[in-house]
Amino acid sequence: MKKGKLFIKSLLFTSILCFTLISCATTNQEESKSEVISGFEEEMPAEEEVIIVEPTAEELFLEKLSGISIKFTNTPAKIKKGKEFKSAFDVMVTNADGEPVSDFELSFKYPAGKSGSQLVFETTTITSNSDGIASFMPSNTSFAANTKITALPAYDSELNITEEELAPYTAEADFLIESDITTRGAIMFVFEFTESGKPSKNSYDILSALRKKGVYQIGNAPISDTEYINASKAKIYKENYEYVGSEIGYLIGGTVKFVCPVEKIEDEYKATLCADIYGIDMKTGQVIYENKHETSATGANWNTAVTNCKTNLTKIVADAIMFGL
Repeated sequence: MKKGKLFIKSLLFTSILCFTLISCATTNQEESKSEVISGFEEEMPAEEEVIIVEPTAEELFLEKLSGISIKFTNTPAKIKKGKEFKSAFDVMVTNADGEPVSDFELSFKYPAGKSGSQLVFETTTITSNSDGIASFMPSNTSFAANTKITALPAYDSELNITEEELAPYTAEADFLIESDITTRGAIMFVFEFTESGKPSKNSYDILSALRKKGVYQIGNAPISDTEYINASKAKIYKENYEYVGSEIGYLIGGTVKFVCPVEKIEDEYKATLCADIYGIDMKTGQVIYENKHETSATGANWNTAVTNCKTNLTKIVADAIMFGL
């Protein structure tokens, strides 16, 4: 009887011990799984924050110009200095569908006068009408000019926009005011130099070219001796003013020199000349034109190369004087 009880007690103890071991093993496995799962969750990357980049003011402005076309539809012909343009400079603004754009602000950059011999440019803003047209009429034409007038979208000066970015929306047209030298006349003191660098004579070529352009009242300056070549412009003006006063419109001075000796290149000769020219208004004594013109030409021999170069240079100089004085 005692043995039976002892067996039952032993069996009961063994069962309890097994249950306890199994429970511990199960608990340990669950804890291990929990640790694995917990570790996995810790290693997962956090969601990245989406950053929205707002467009700049410059980008917004250029976006509004998409499809816009700006063109000059009327450009007045050249005029004489002091005369009025017979019509305005007209610019049309259209959208991507070719339709006129009204209330579009355009900036016109144009020559408004001269400071000495340099053109001074100003800018004005004009809004397109219901037909997409913006018209500009210059008010000052008391100077000569051979340049461009430009039309482009008006924008805040604080915007950092480049000319390259605005190039697709920029239009240009000729702005031509011819000198009144044909009516006022001129005297010339433009000395040509030899290849060796010695003064030779007053340039008959330039004088003749200007006569062909209608400047009939023109001739060599009364004071044009070689001793005045290195004199100041003020002195040359003063000396000649004592002879002609302001009855003649302009004094054209300067030099025509060889830039370098004539070169022989294979079977040809090459000549390079430079004309350094200035113009003085005889009424005011002000230098209103200064420019250097350089060109080269070739020929079968020395004479041909020099002649071709002088011909090309003379045309350049004469054209520049007609729109510079």
